[in-house]
Amino acid sequence: MTKIEIISQGFGIIGVICFVLSFQIKSSRKLFLAQVLANTMFAIQFVMLGAYAGCVNLIICIVRNLLFMNREKWKFMDSPVSLIIFLGLFTINTAINWKAWYDLFSFAAAASATVAFWSGNSRKIRTYNLFMASPCWIVYDICVRSWAGVLNEVIAMASVIISIVRFGWKALGESGEEFK
Repeated sequence: MTKIEIISQGFGIIGVICFVLSFQIKSSRKLFLAQVLANTMFAIQFVMLGAYAGCVNLIICIVRNLLFMNREKWKFMDSPVSLIIFLGLFTINTAINWKAWYDLFSFAAAASATVAFWSGNSRKIRTYNLFMASPCWIVYDICVRSWAGVLNEVIAMASVIISIVRFGWKALGESGEEFK
């Protein structure tokens, strides 16, 4: 491993810590904030690894999370148009920064998480992360050699399962609880 690759894994480890904490938070609002920090660390890591499609998708995810965190102020985020805009941005980015087939996994991970976040439902957020976003990021991370990213997604999937056990399935996704 080169010095840059080693340093990039350090940014990834910081991202892992932020993601693990995010899934132990019941509030979607606080979950989004922790994931903004994690995505920032992984975006830096992806730049250092030359994984530009994943980097830009994470930057779009950061903007998405910040907007969803302020959903009460910005009602347009409830509109299907906002969802279409984000999905369009992921599509354009993937086309522009296309390097290899595995860039489709970065797209699928970011797009599926966006659909879940747009729903504003904690249950859907965790389900989409467990069965779609995390598995797609694992494939992408392996291909771009983001070992901290692989570790992050494995831990994140376990963390989602723990949060479901901890909070109970019924407690997740209750109306009015999503952004407290």
